[in-house]
Amino acid sequence: MISLRKDLIYLPALLMDMCVGSIILGVTYFASRLGASPLQIGVMASVNTVMYVIFCRIFGKLSDRVQRKRVPQLACLSLSALYLALPLCKQLYQLMVLFPLNGVALAGLWPALEAWIGERDDGRPLIRRVQMFNVAWSLGLVIGYVSGGYIYDLNVFAPFYLGSSAAFIAALALTIQPSAPVTKNFHEETVEVETGRKLTMKYLMVSWASIFIGWMTLGILRYIFPKFIEQLGMPPRVAGLLMLCQTGAQLIMFSILGSTERWHYKFYPLIIFQVLAAVGFISIWFIDIPYMWAFGLILIGLNTGMAYFSSMYYSLSGHADLGNKTGWHESILHSGALVSTITGGALANYVDLKAPYLFCAVVLIVGIPVQMFILKR
Repeated sequence: MISLRKDLIYLPALLMDMCVGSIILGVTYFASRLGASPLQIGVMASVNTVMYVIFCRIFGKLSDRVQRKRVPQLACLSLSALYLALPLCKQLYQLMVLFPLNGVALAGLWPALEAWIGERDDGRPLIRRVQMFNVAWSLGLVIGYVSGGYIYDLNVFAPFYLGSSAAFIAALALTIQPSAPVTKNFHEETVEVETGRKLTMKYLMVSWASIFIGWMTLGILRYIFPKFIEQLGMPPRVAGLLMLCQTGAQLIMFSILGSTERWHYKFYPLIIFQVLAAVGFISIWFIDIPYMWAFGLILIGLNTGMAYFSSMYYSLSGHADLGNKTGWHESILHSGALVSTITGGALANYVDLKAPYLFCAVVLIVGIPVQMFILKR
C-alpha cells in the first residue's frame, strides 16, 4: 500500500498528457465555432506556448524555494478550474484570453513535478525514477492519440470536462504524497564531486542542444504533418496512427534507457539517433508511399526518446537547484517546438508541402557539429 501511494506521483504525468491532445483538439474546434480564423487559432496556440516557456523558469525556481509539492498541486487545481471555465466562453476574445493561462498553469506542473521526482527517495535509483516518469507521460500521449477524436465525438465540451476531472484527480494524487524527500543526493552517480559536476554540466548543455533540435523536428510532426495528411485526401485517423509509430518508438526507447547505464556520459548515442532521425525525415520527404512513412516516424521517435531522456537525466543528476534545471529543460524543448511550428508552416505554405521534412533533416545534421563544439568547450 505504501509503495502504491508513492507511485501515485507518476499518475499526474499519465493523466495530463492523456488529456492534452483532446484539450487542444477541443479548443481548436471550439474557436472555429466562435468564428476564429486559422491565423487567430495559430496566434492563440503560440501565445500559450510562449507563456509556458516563460513561466517554466519562474515556477521551476520557485519550487526550489518553497515546499516542492505546493507548486504542482496548485497548478493542477488551476487547470481543473480553467478547463471548466473554457466552455463558458461566449465570445472569441474570451477564449483567446483564457486559453493561454493553460500554458501558465502547465508551467507550474511539469518542472516542479520533475524536480520532485528527481530528489525523492523511494528506493529506486534516479535512472529508474526518470524512466517511470517518461513511460507514464508517453503512455498518456498514446492513449490520448487513440481516444481524442472519439471523446470529441461524444460531446464538443467532453475534452474540457475530462481534462478538468483528470487535473483534479492529479491534485489529489499529489496531495497524499509525503511532503518532503527522505534524502537529497545531489551528486548521485558521479565519479568524484568536482569532476562529476563538470562532466554532468558538459553533457547537460549537449543534451539541451539535442532536445531543442529534437523538439523542433517533433513540433513540425505534431502540427504540420496532420495538415499534410489532410491535404493528401487521407482521413485524420491515418495521421493519428502514424504519430502512434513515433510515440510508440519513443516509449520503447524510454524503457531501454531506464534499464541500462551504458549510455551515461557518452556522446555517440546522441549522434547515432540524430542521424537515424535525419534518415527518417528524408524518407518522408523522398518517398510518396504513406505506409512507408511509419518506418521514418519510428526512427524519429527513437531520437526524441534519446534526447528527452538524456536532457531529463542530466538535469536531475548532480545539481542542488533541480527546479531551476528542469525549468530550463522544459523551456528549451518547447522553444524548439515553437520555432519549428512557425518555420514549418512558412515552408509548407510558401515552398512545398514536403519542404519542412527536408528542413528537419538538415537541422539534425547541422546540429551535430554544434553539439560537438559544446562538448569540446
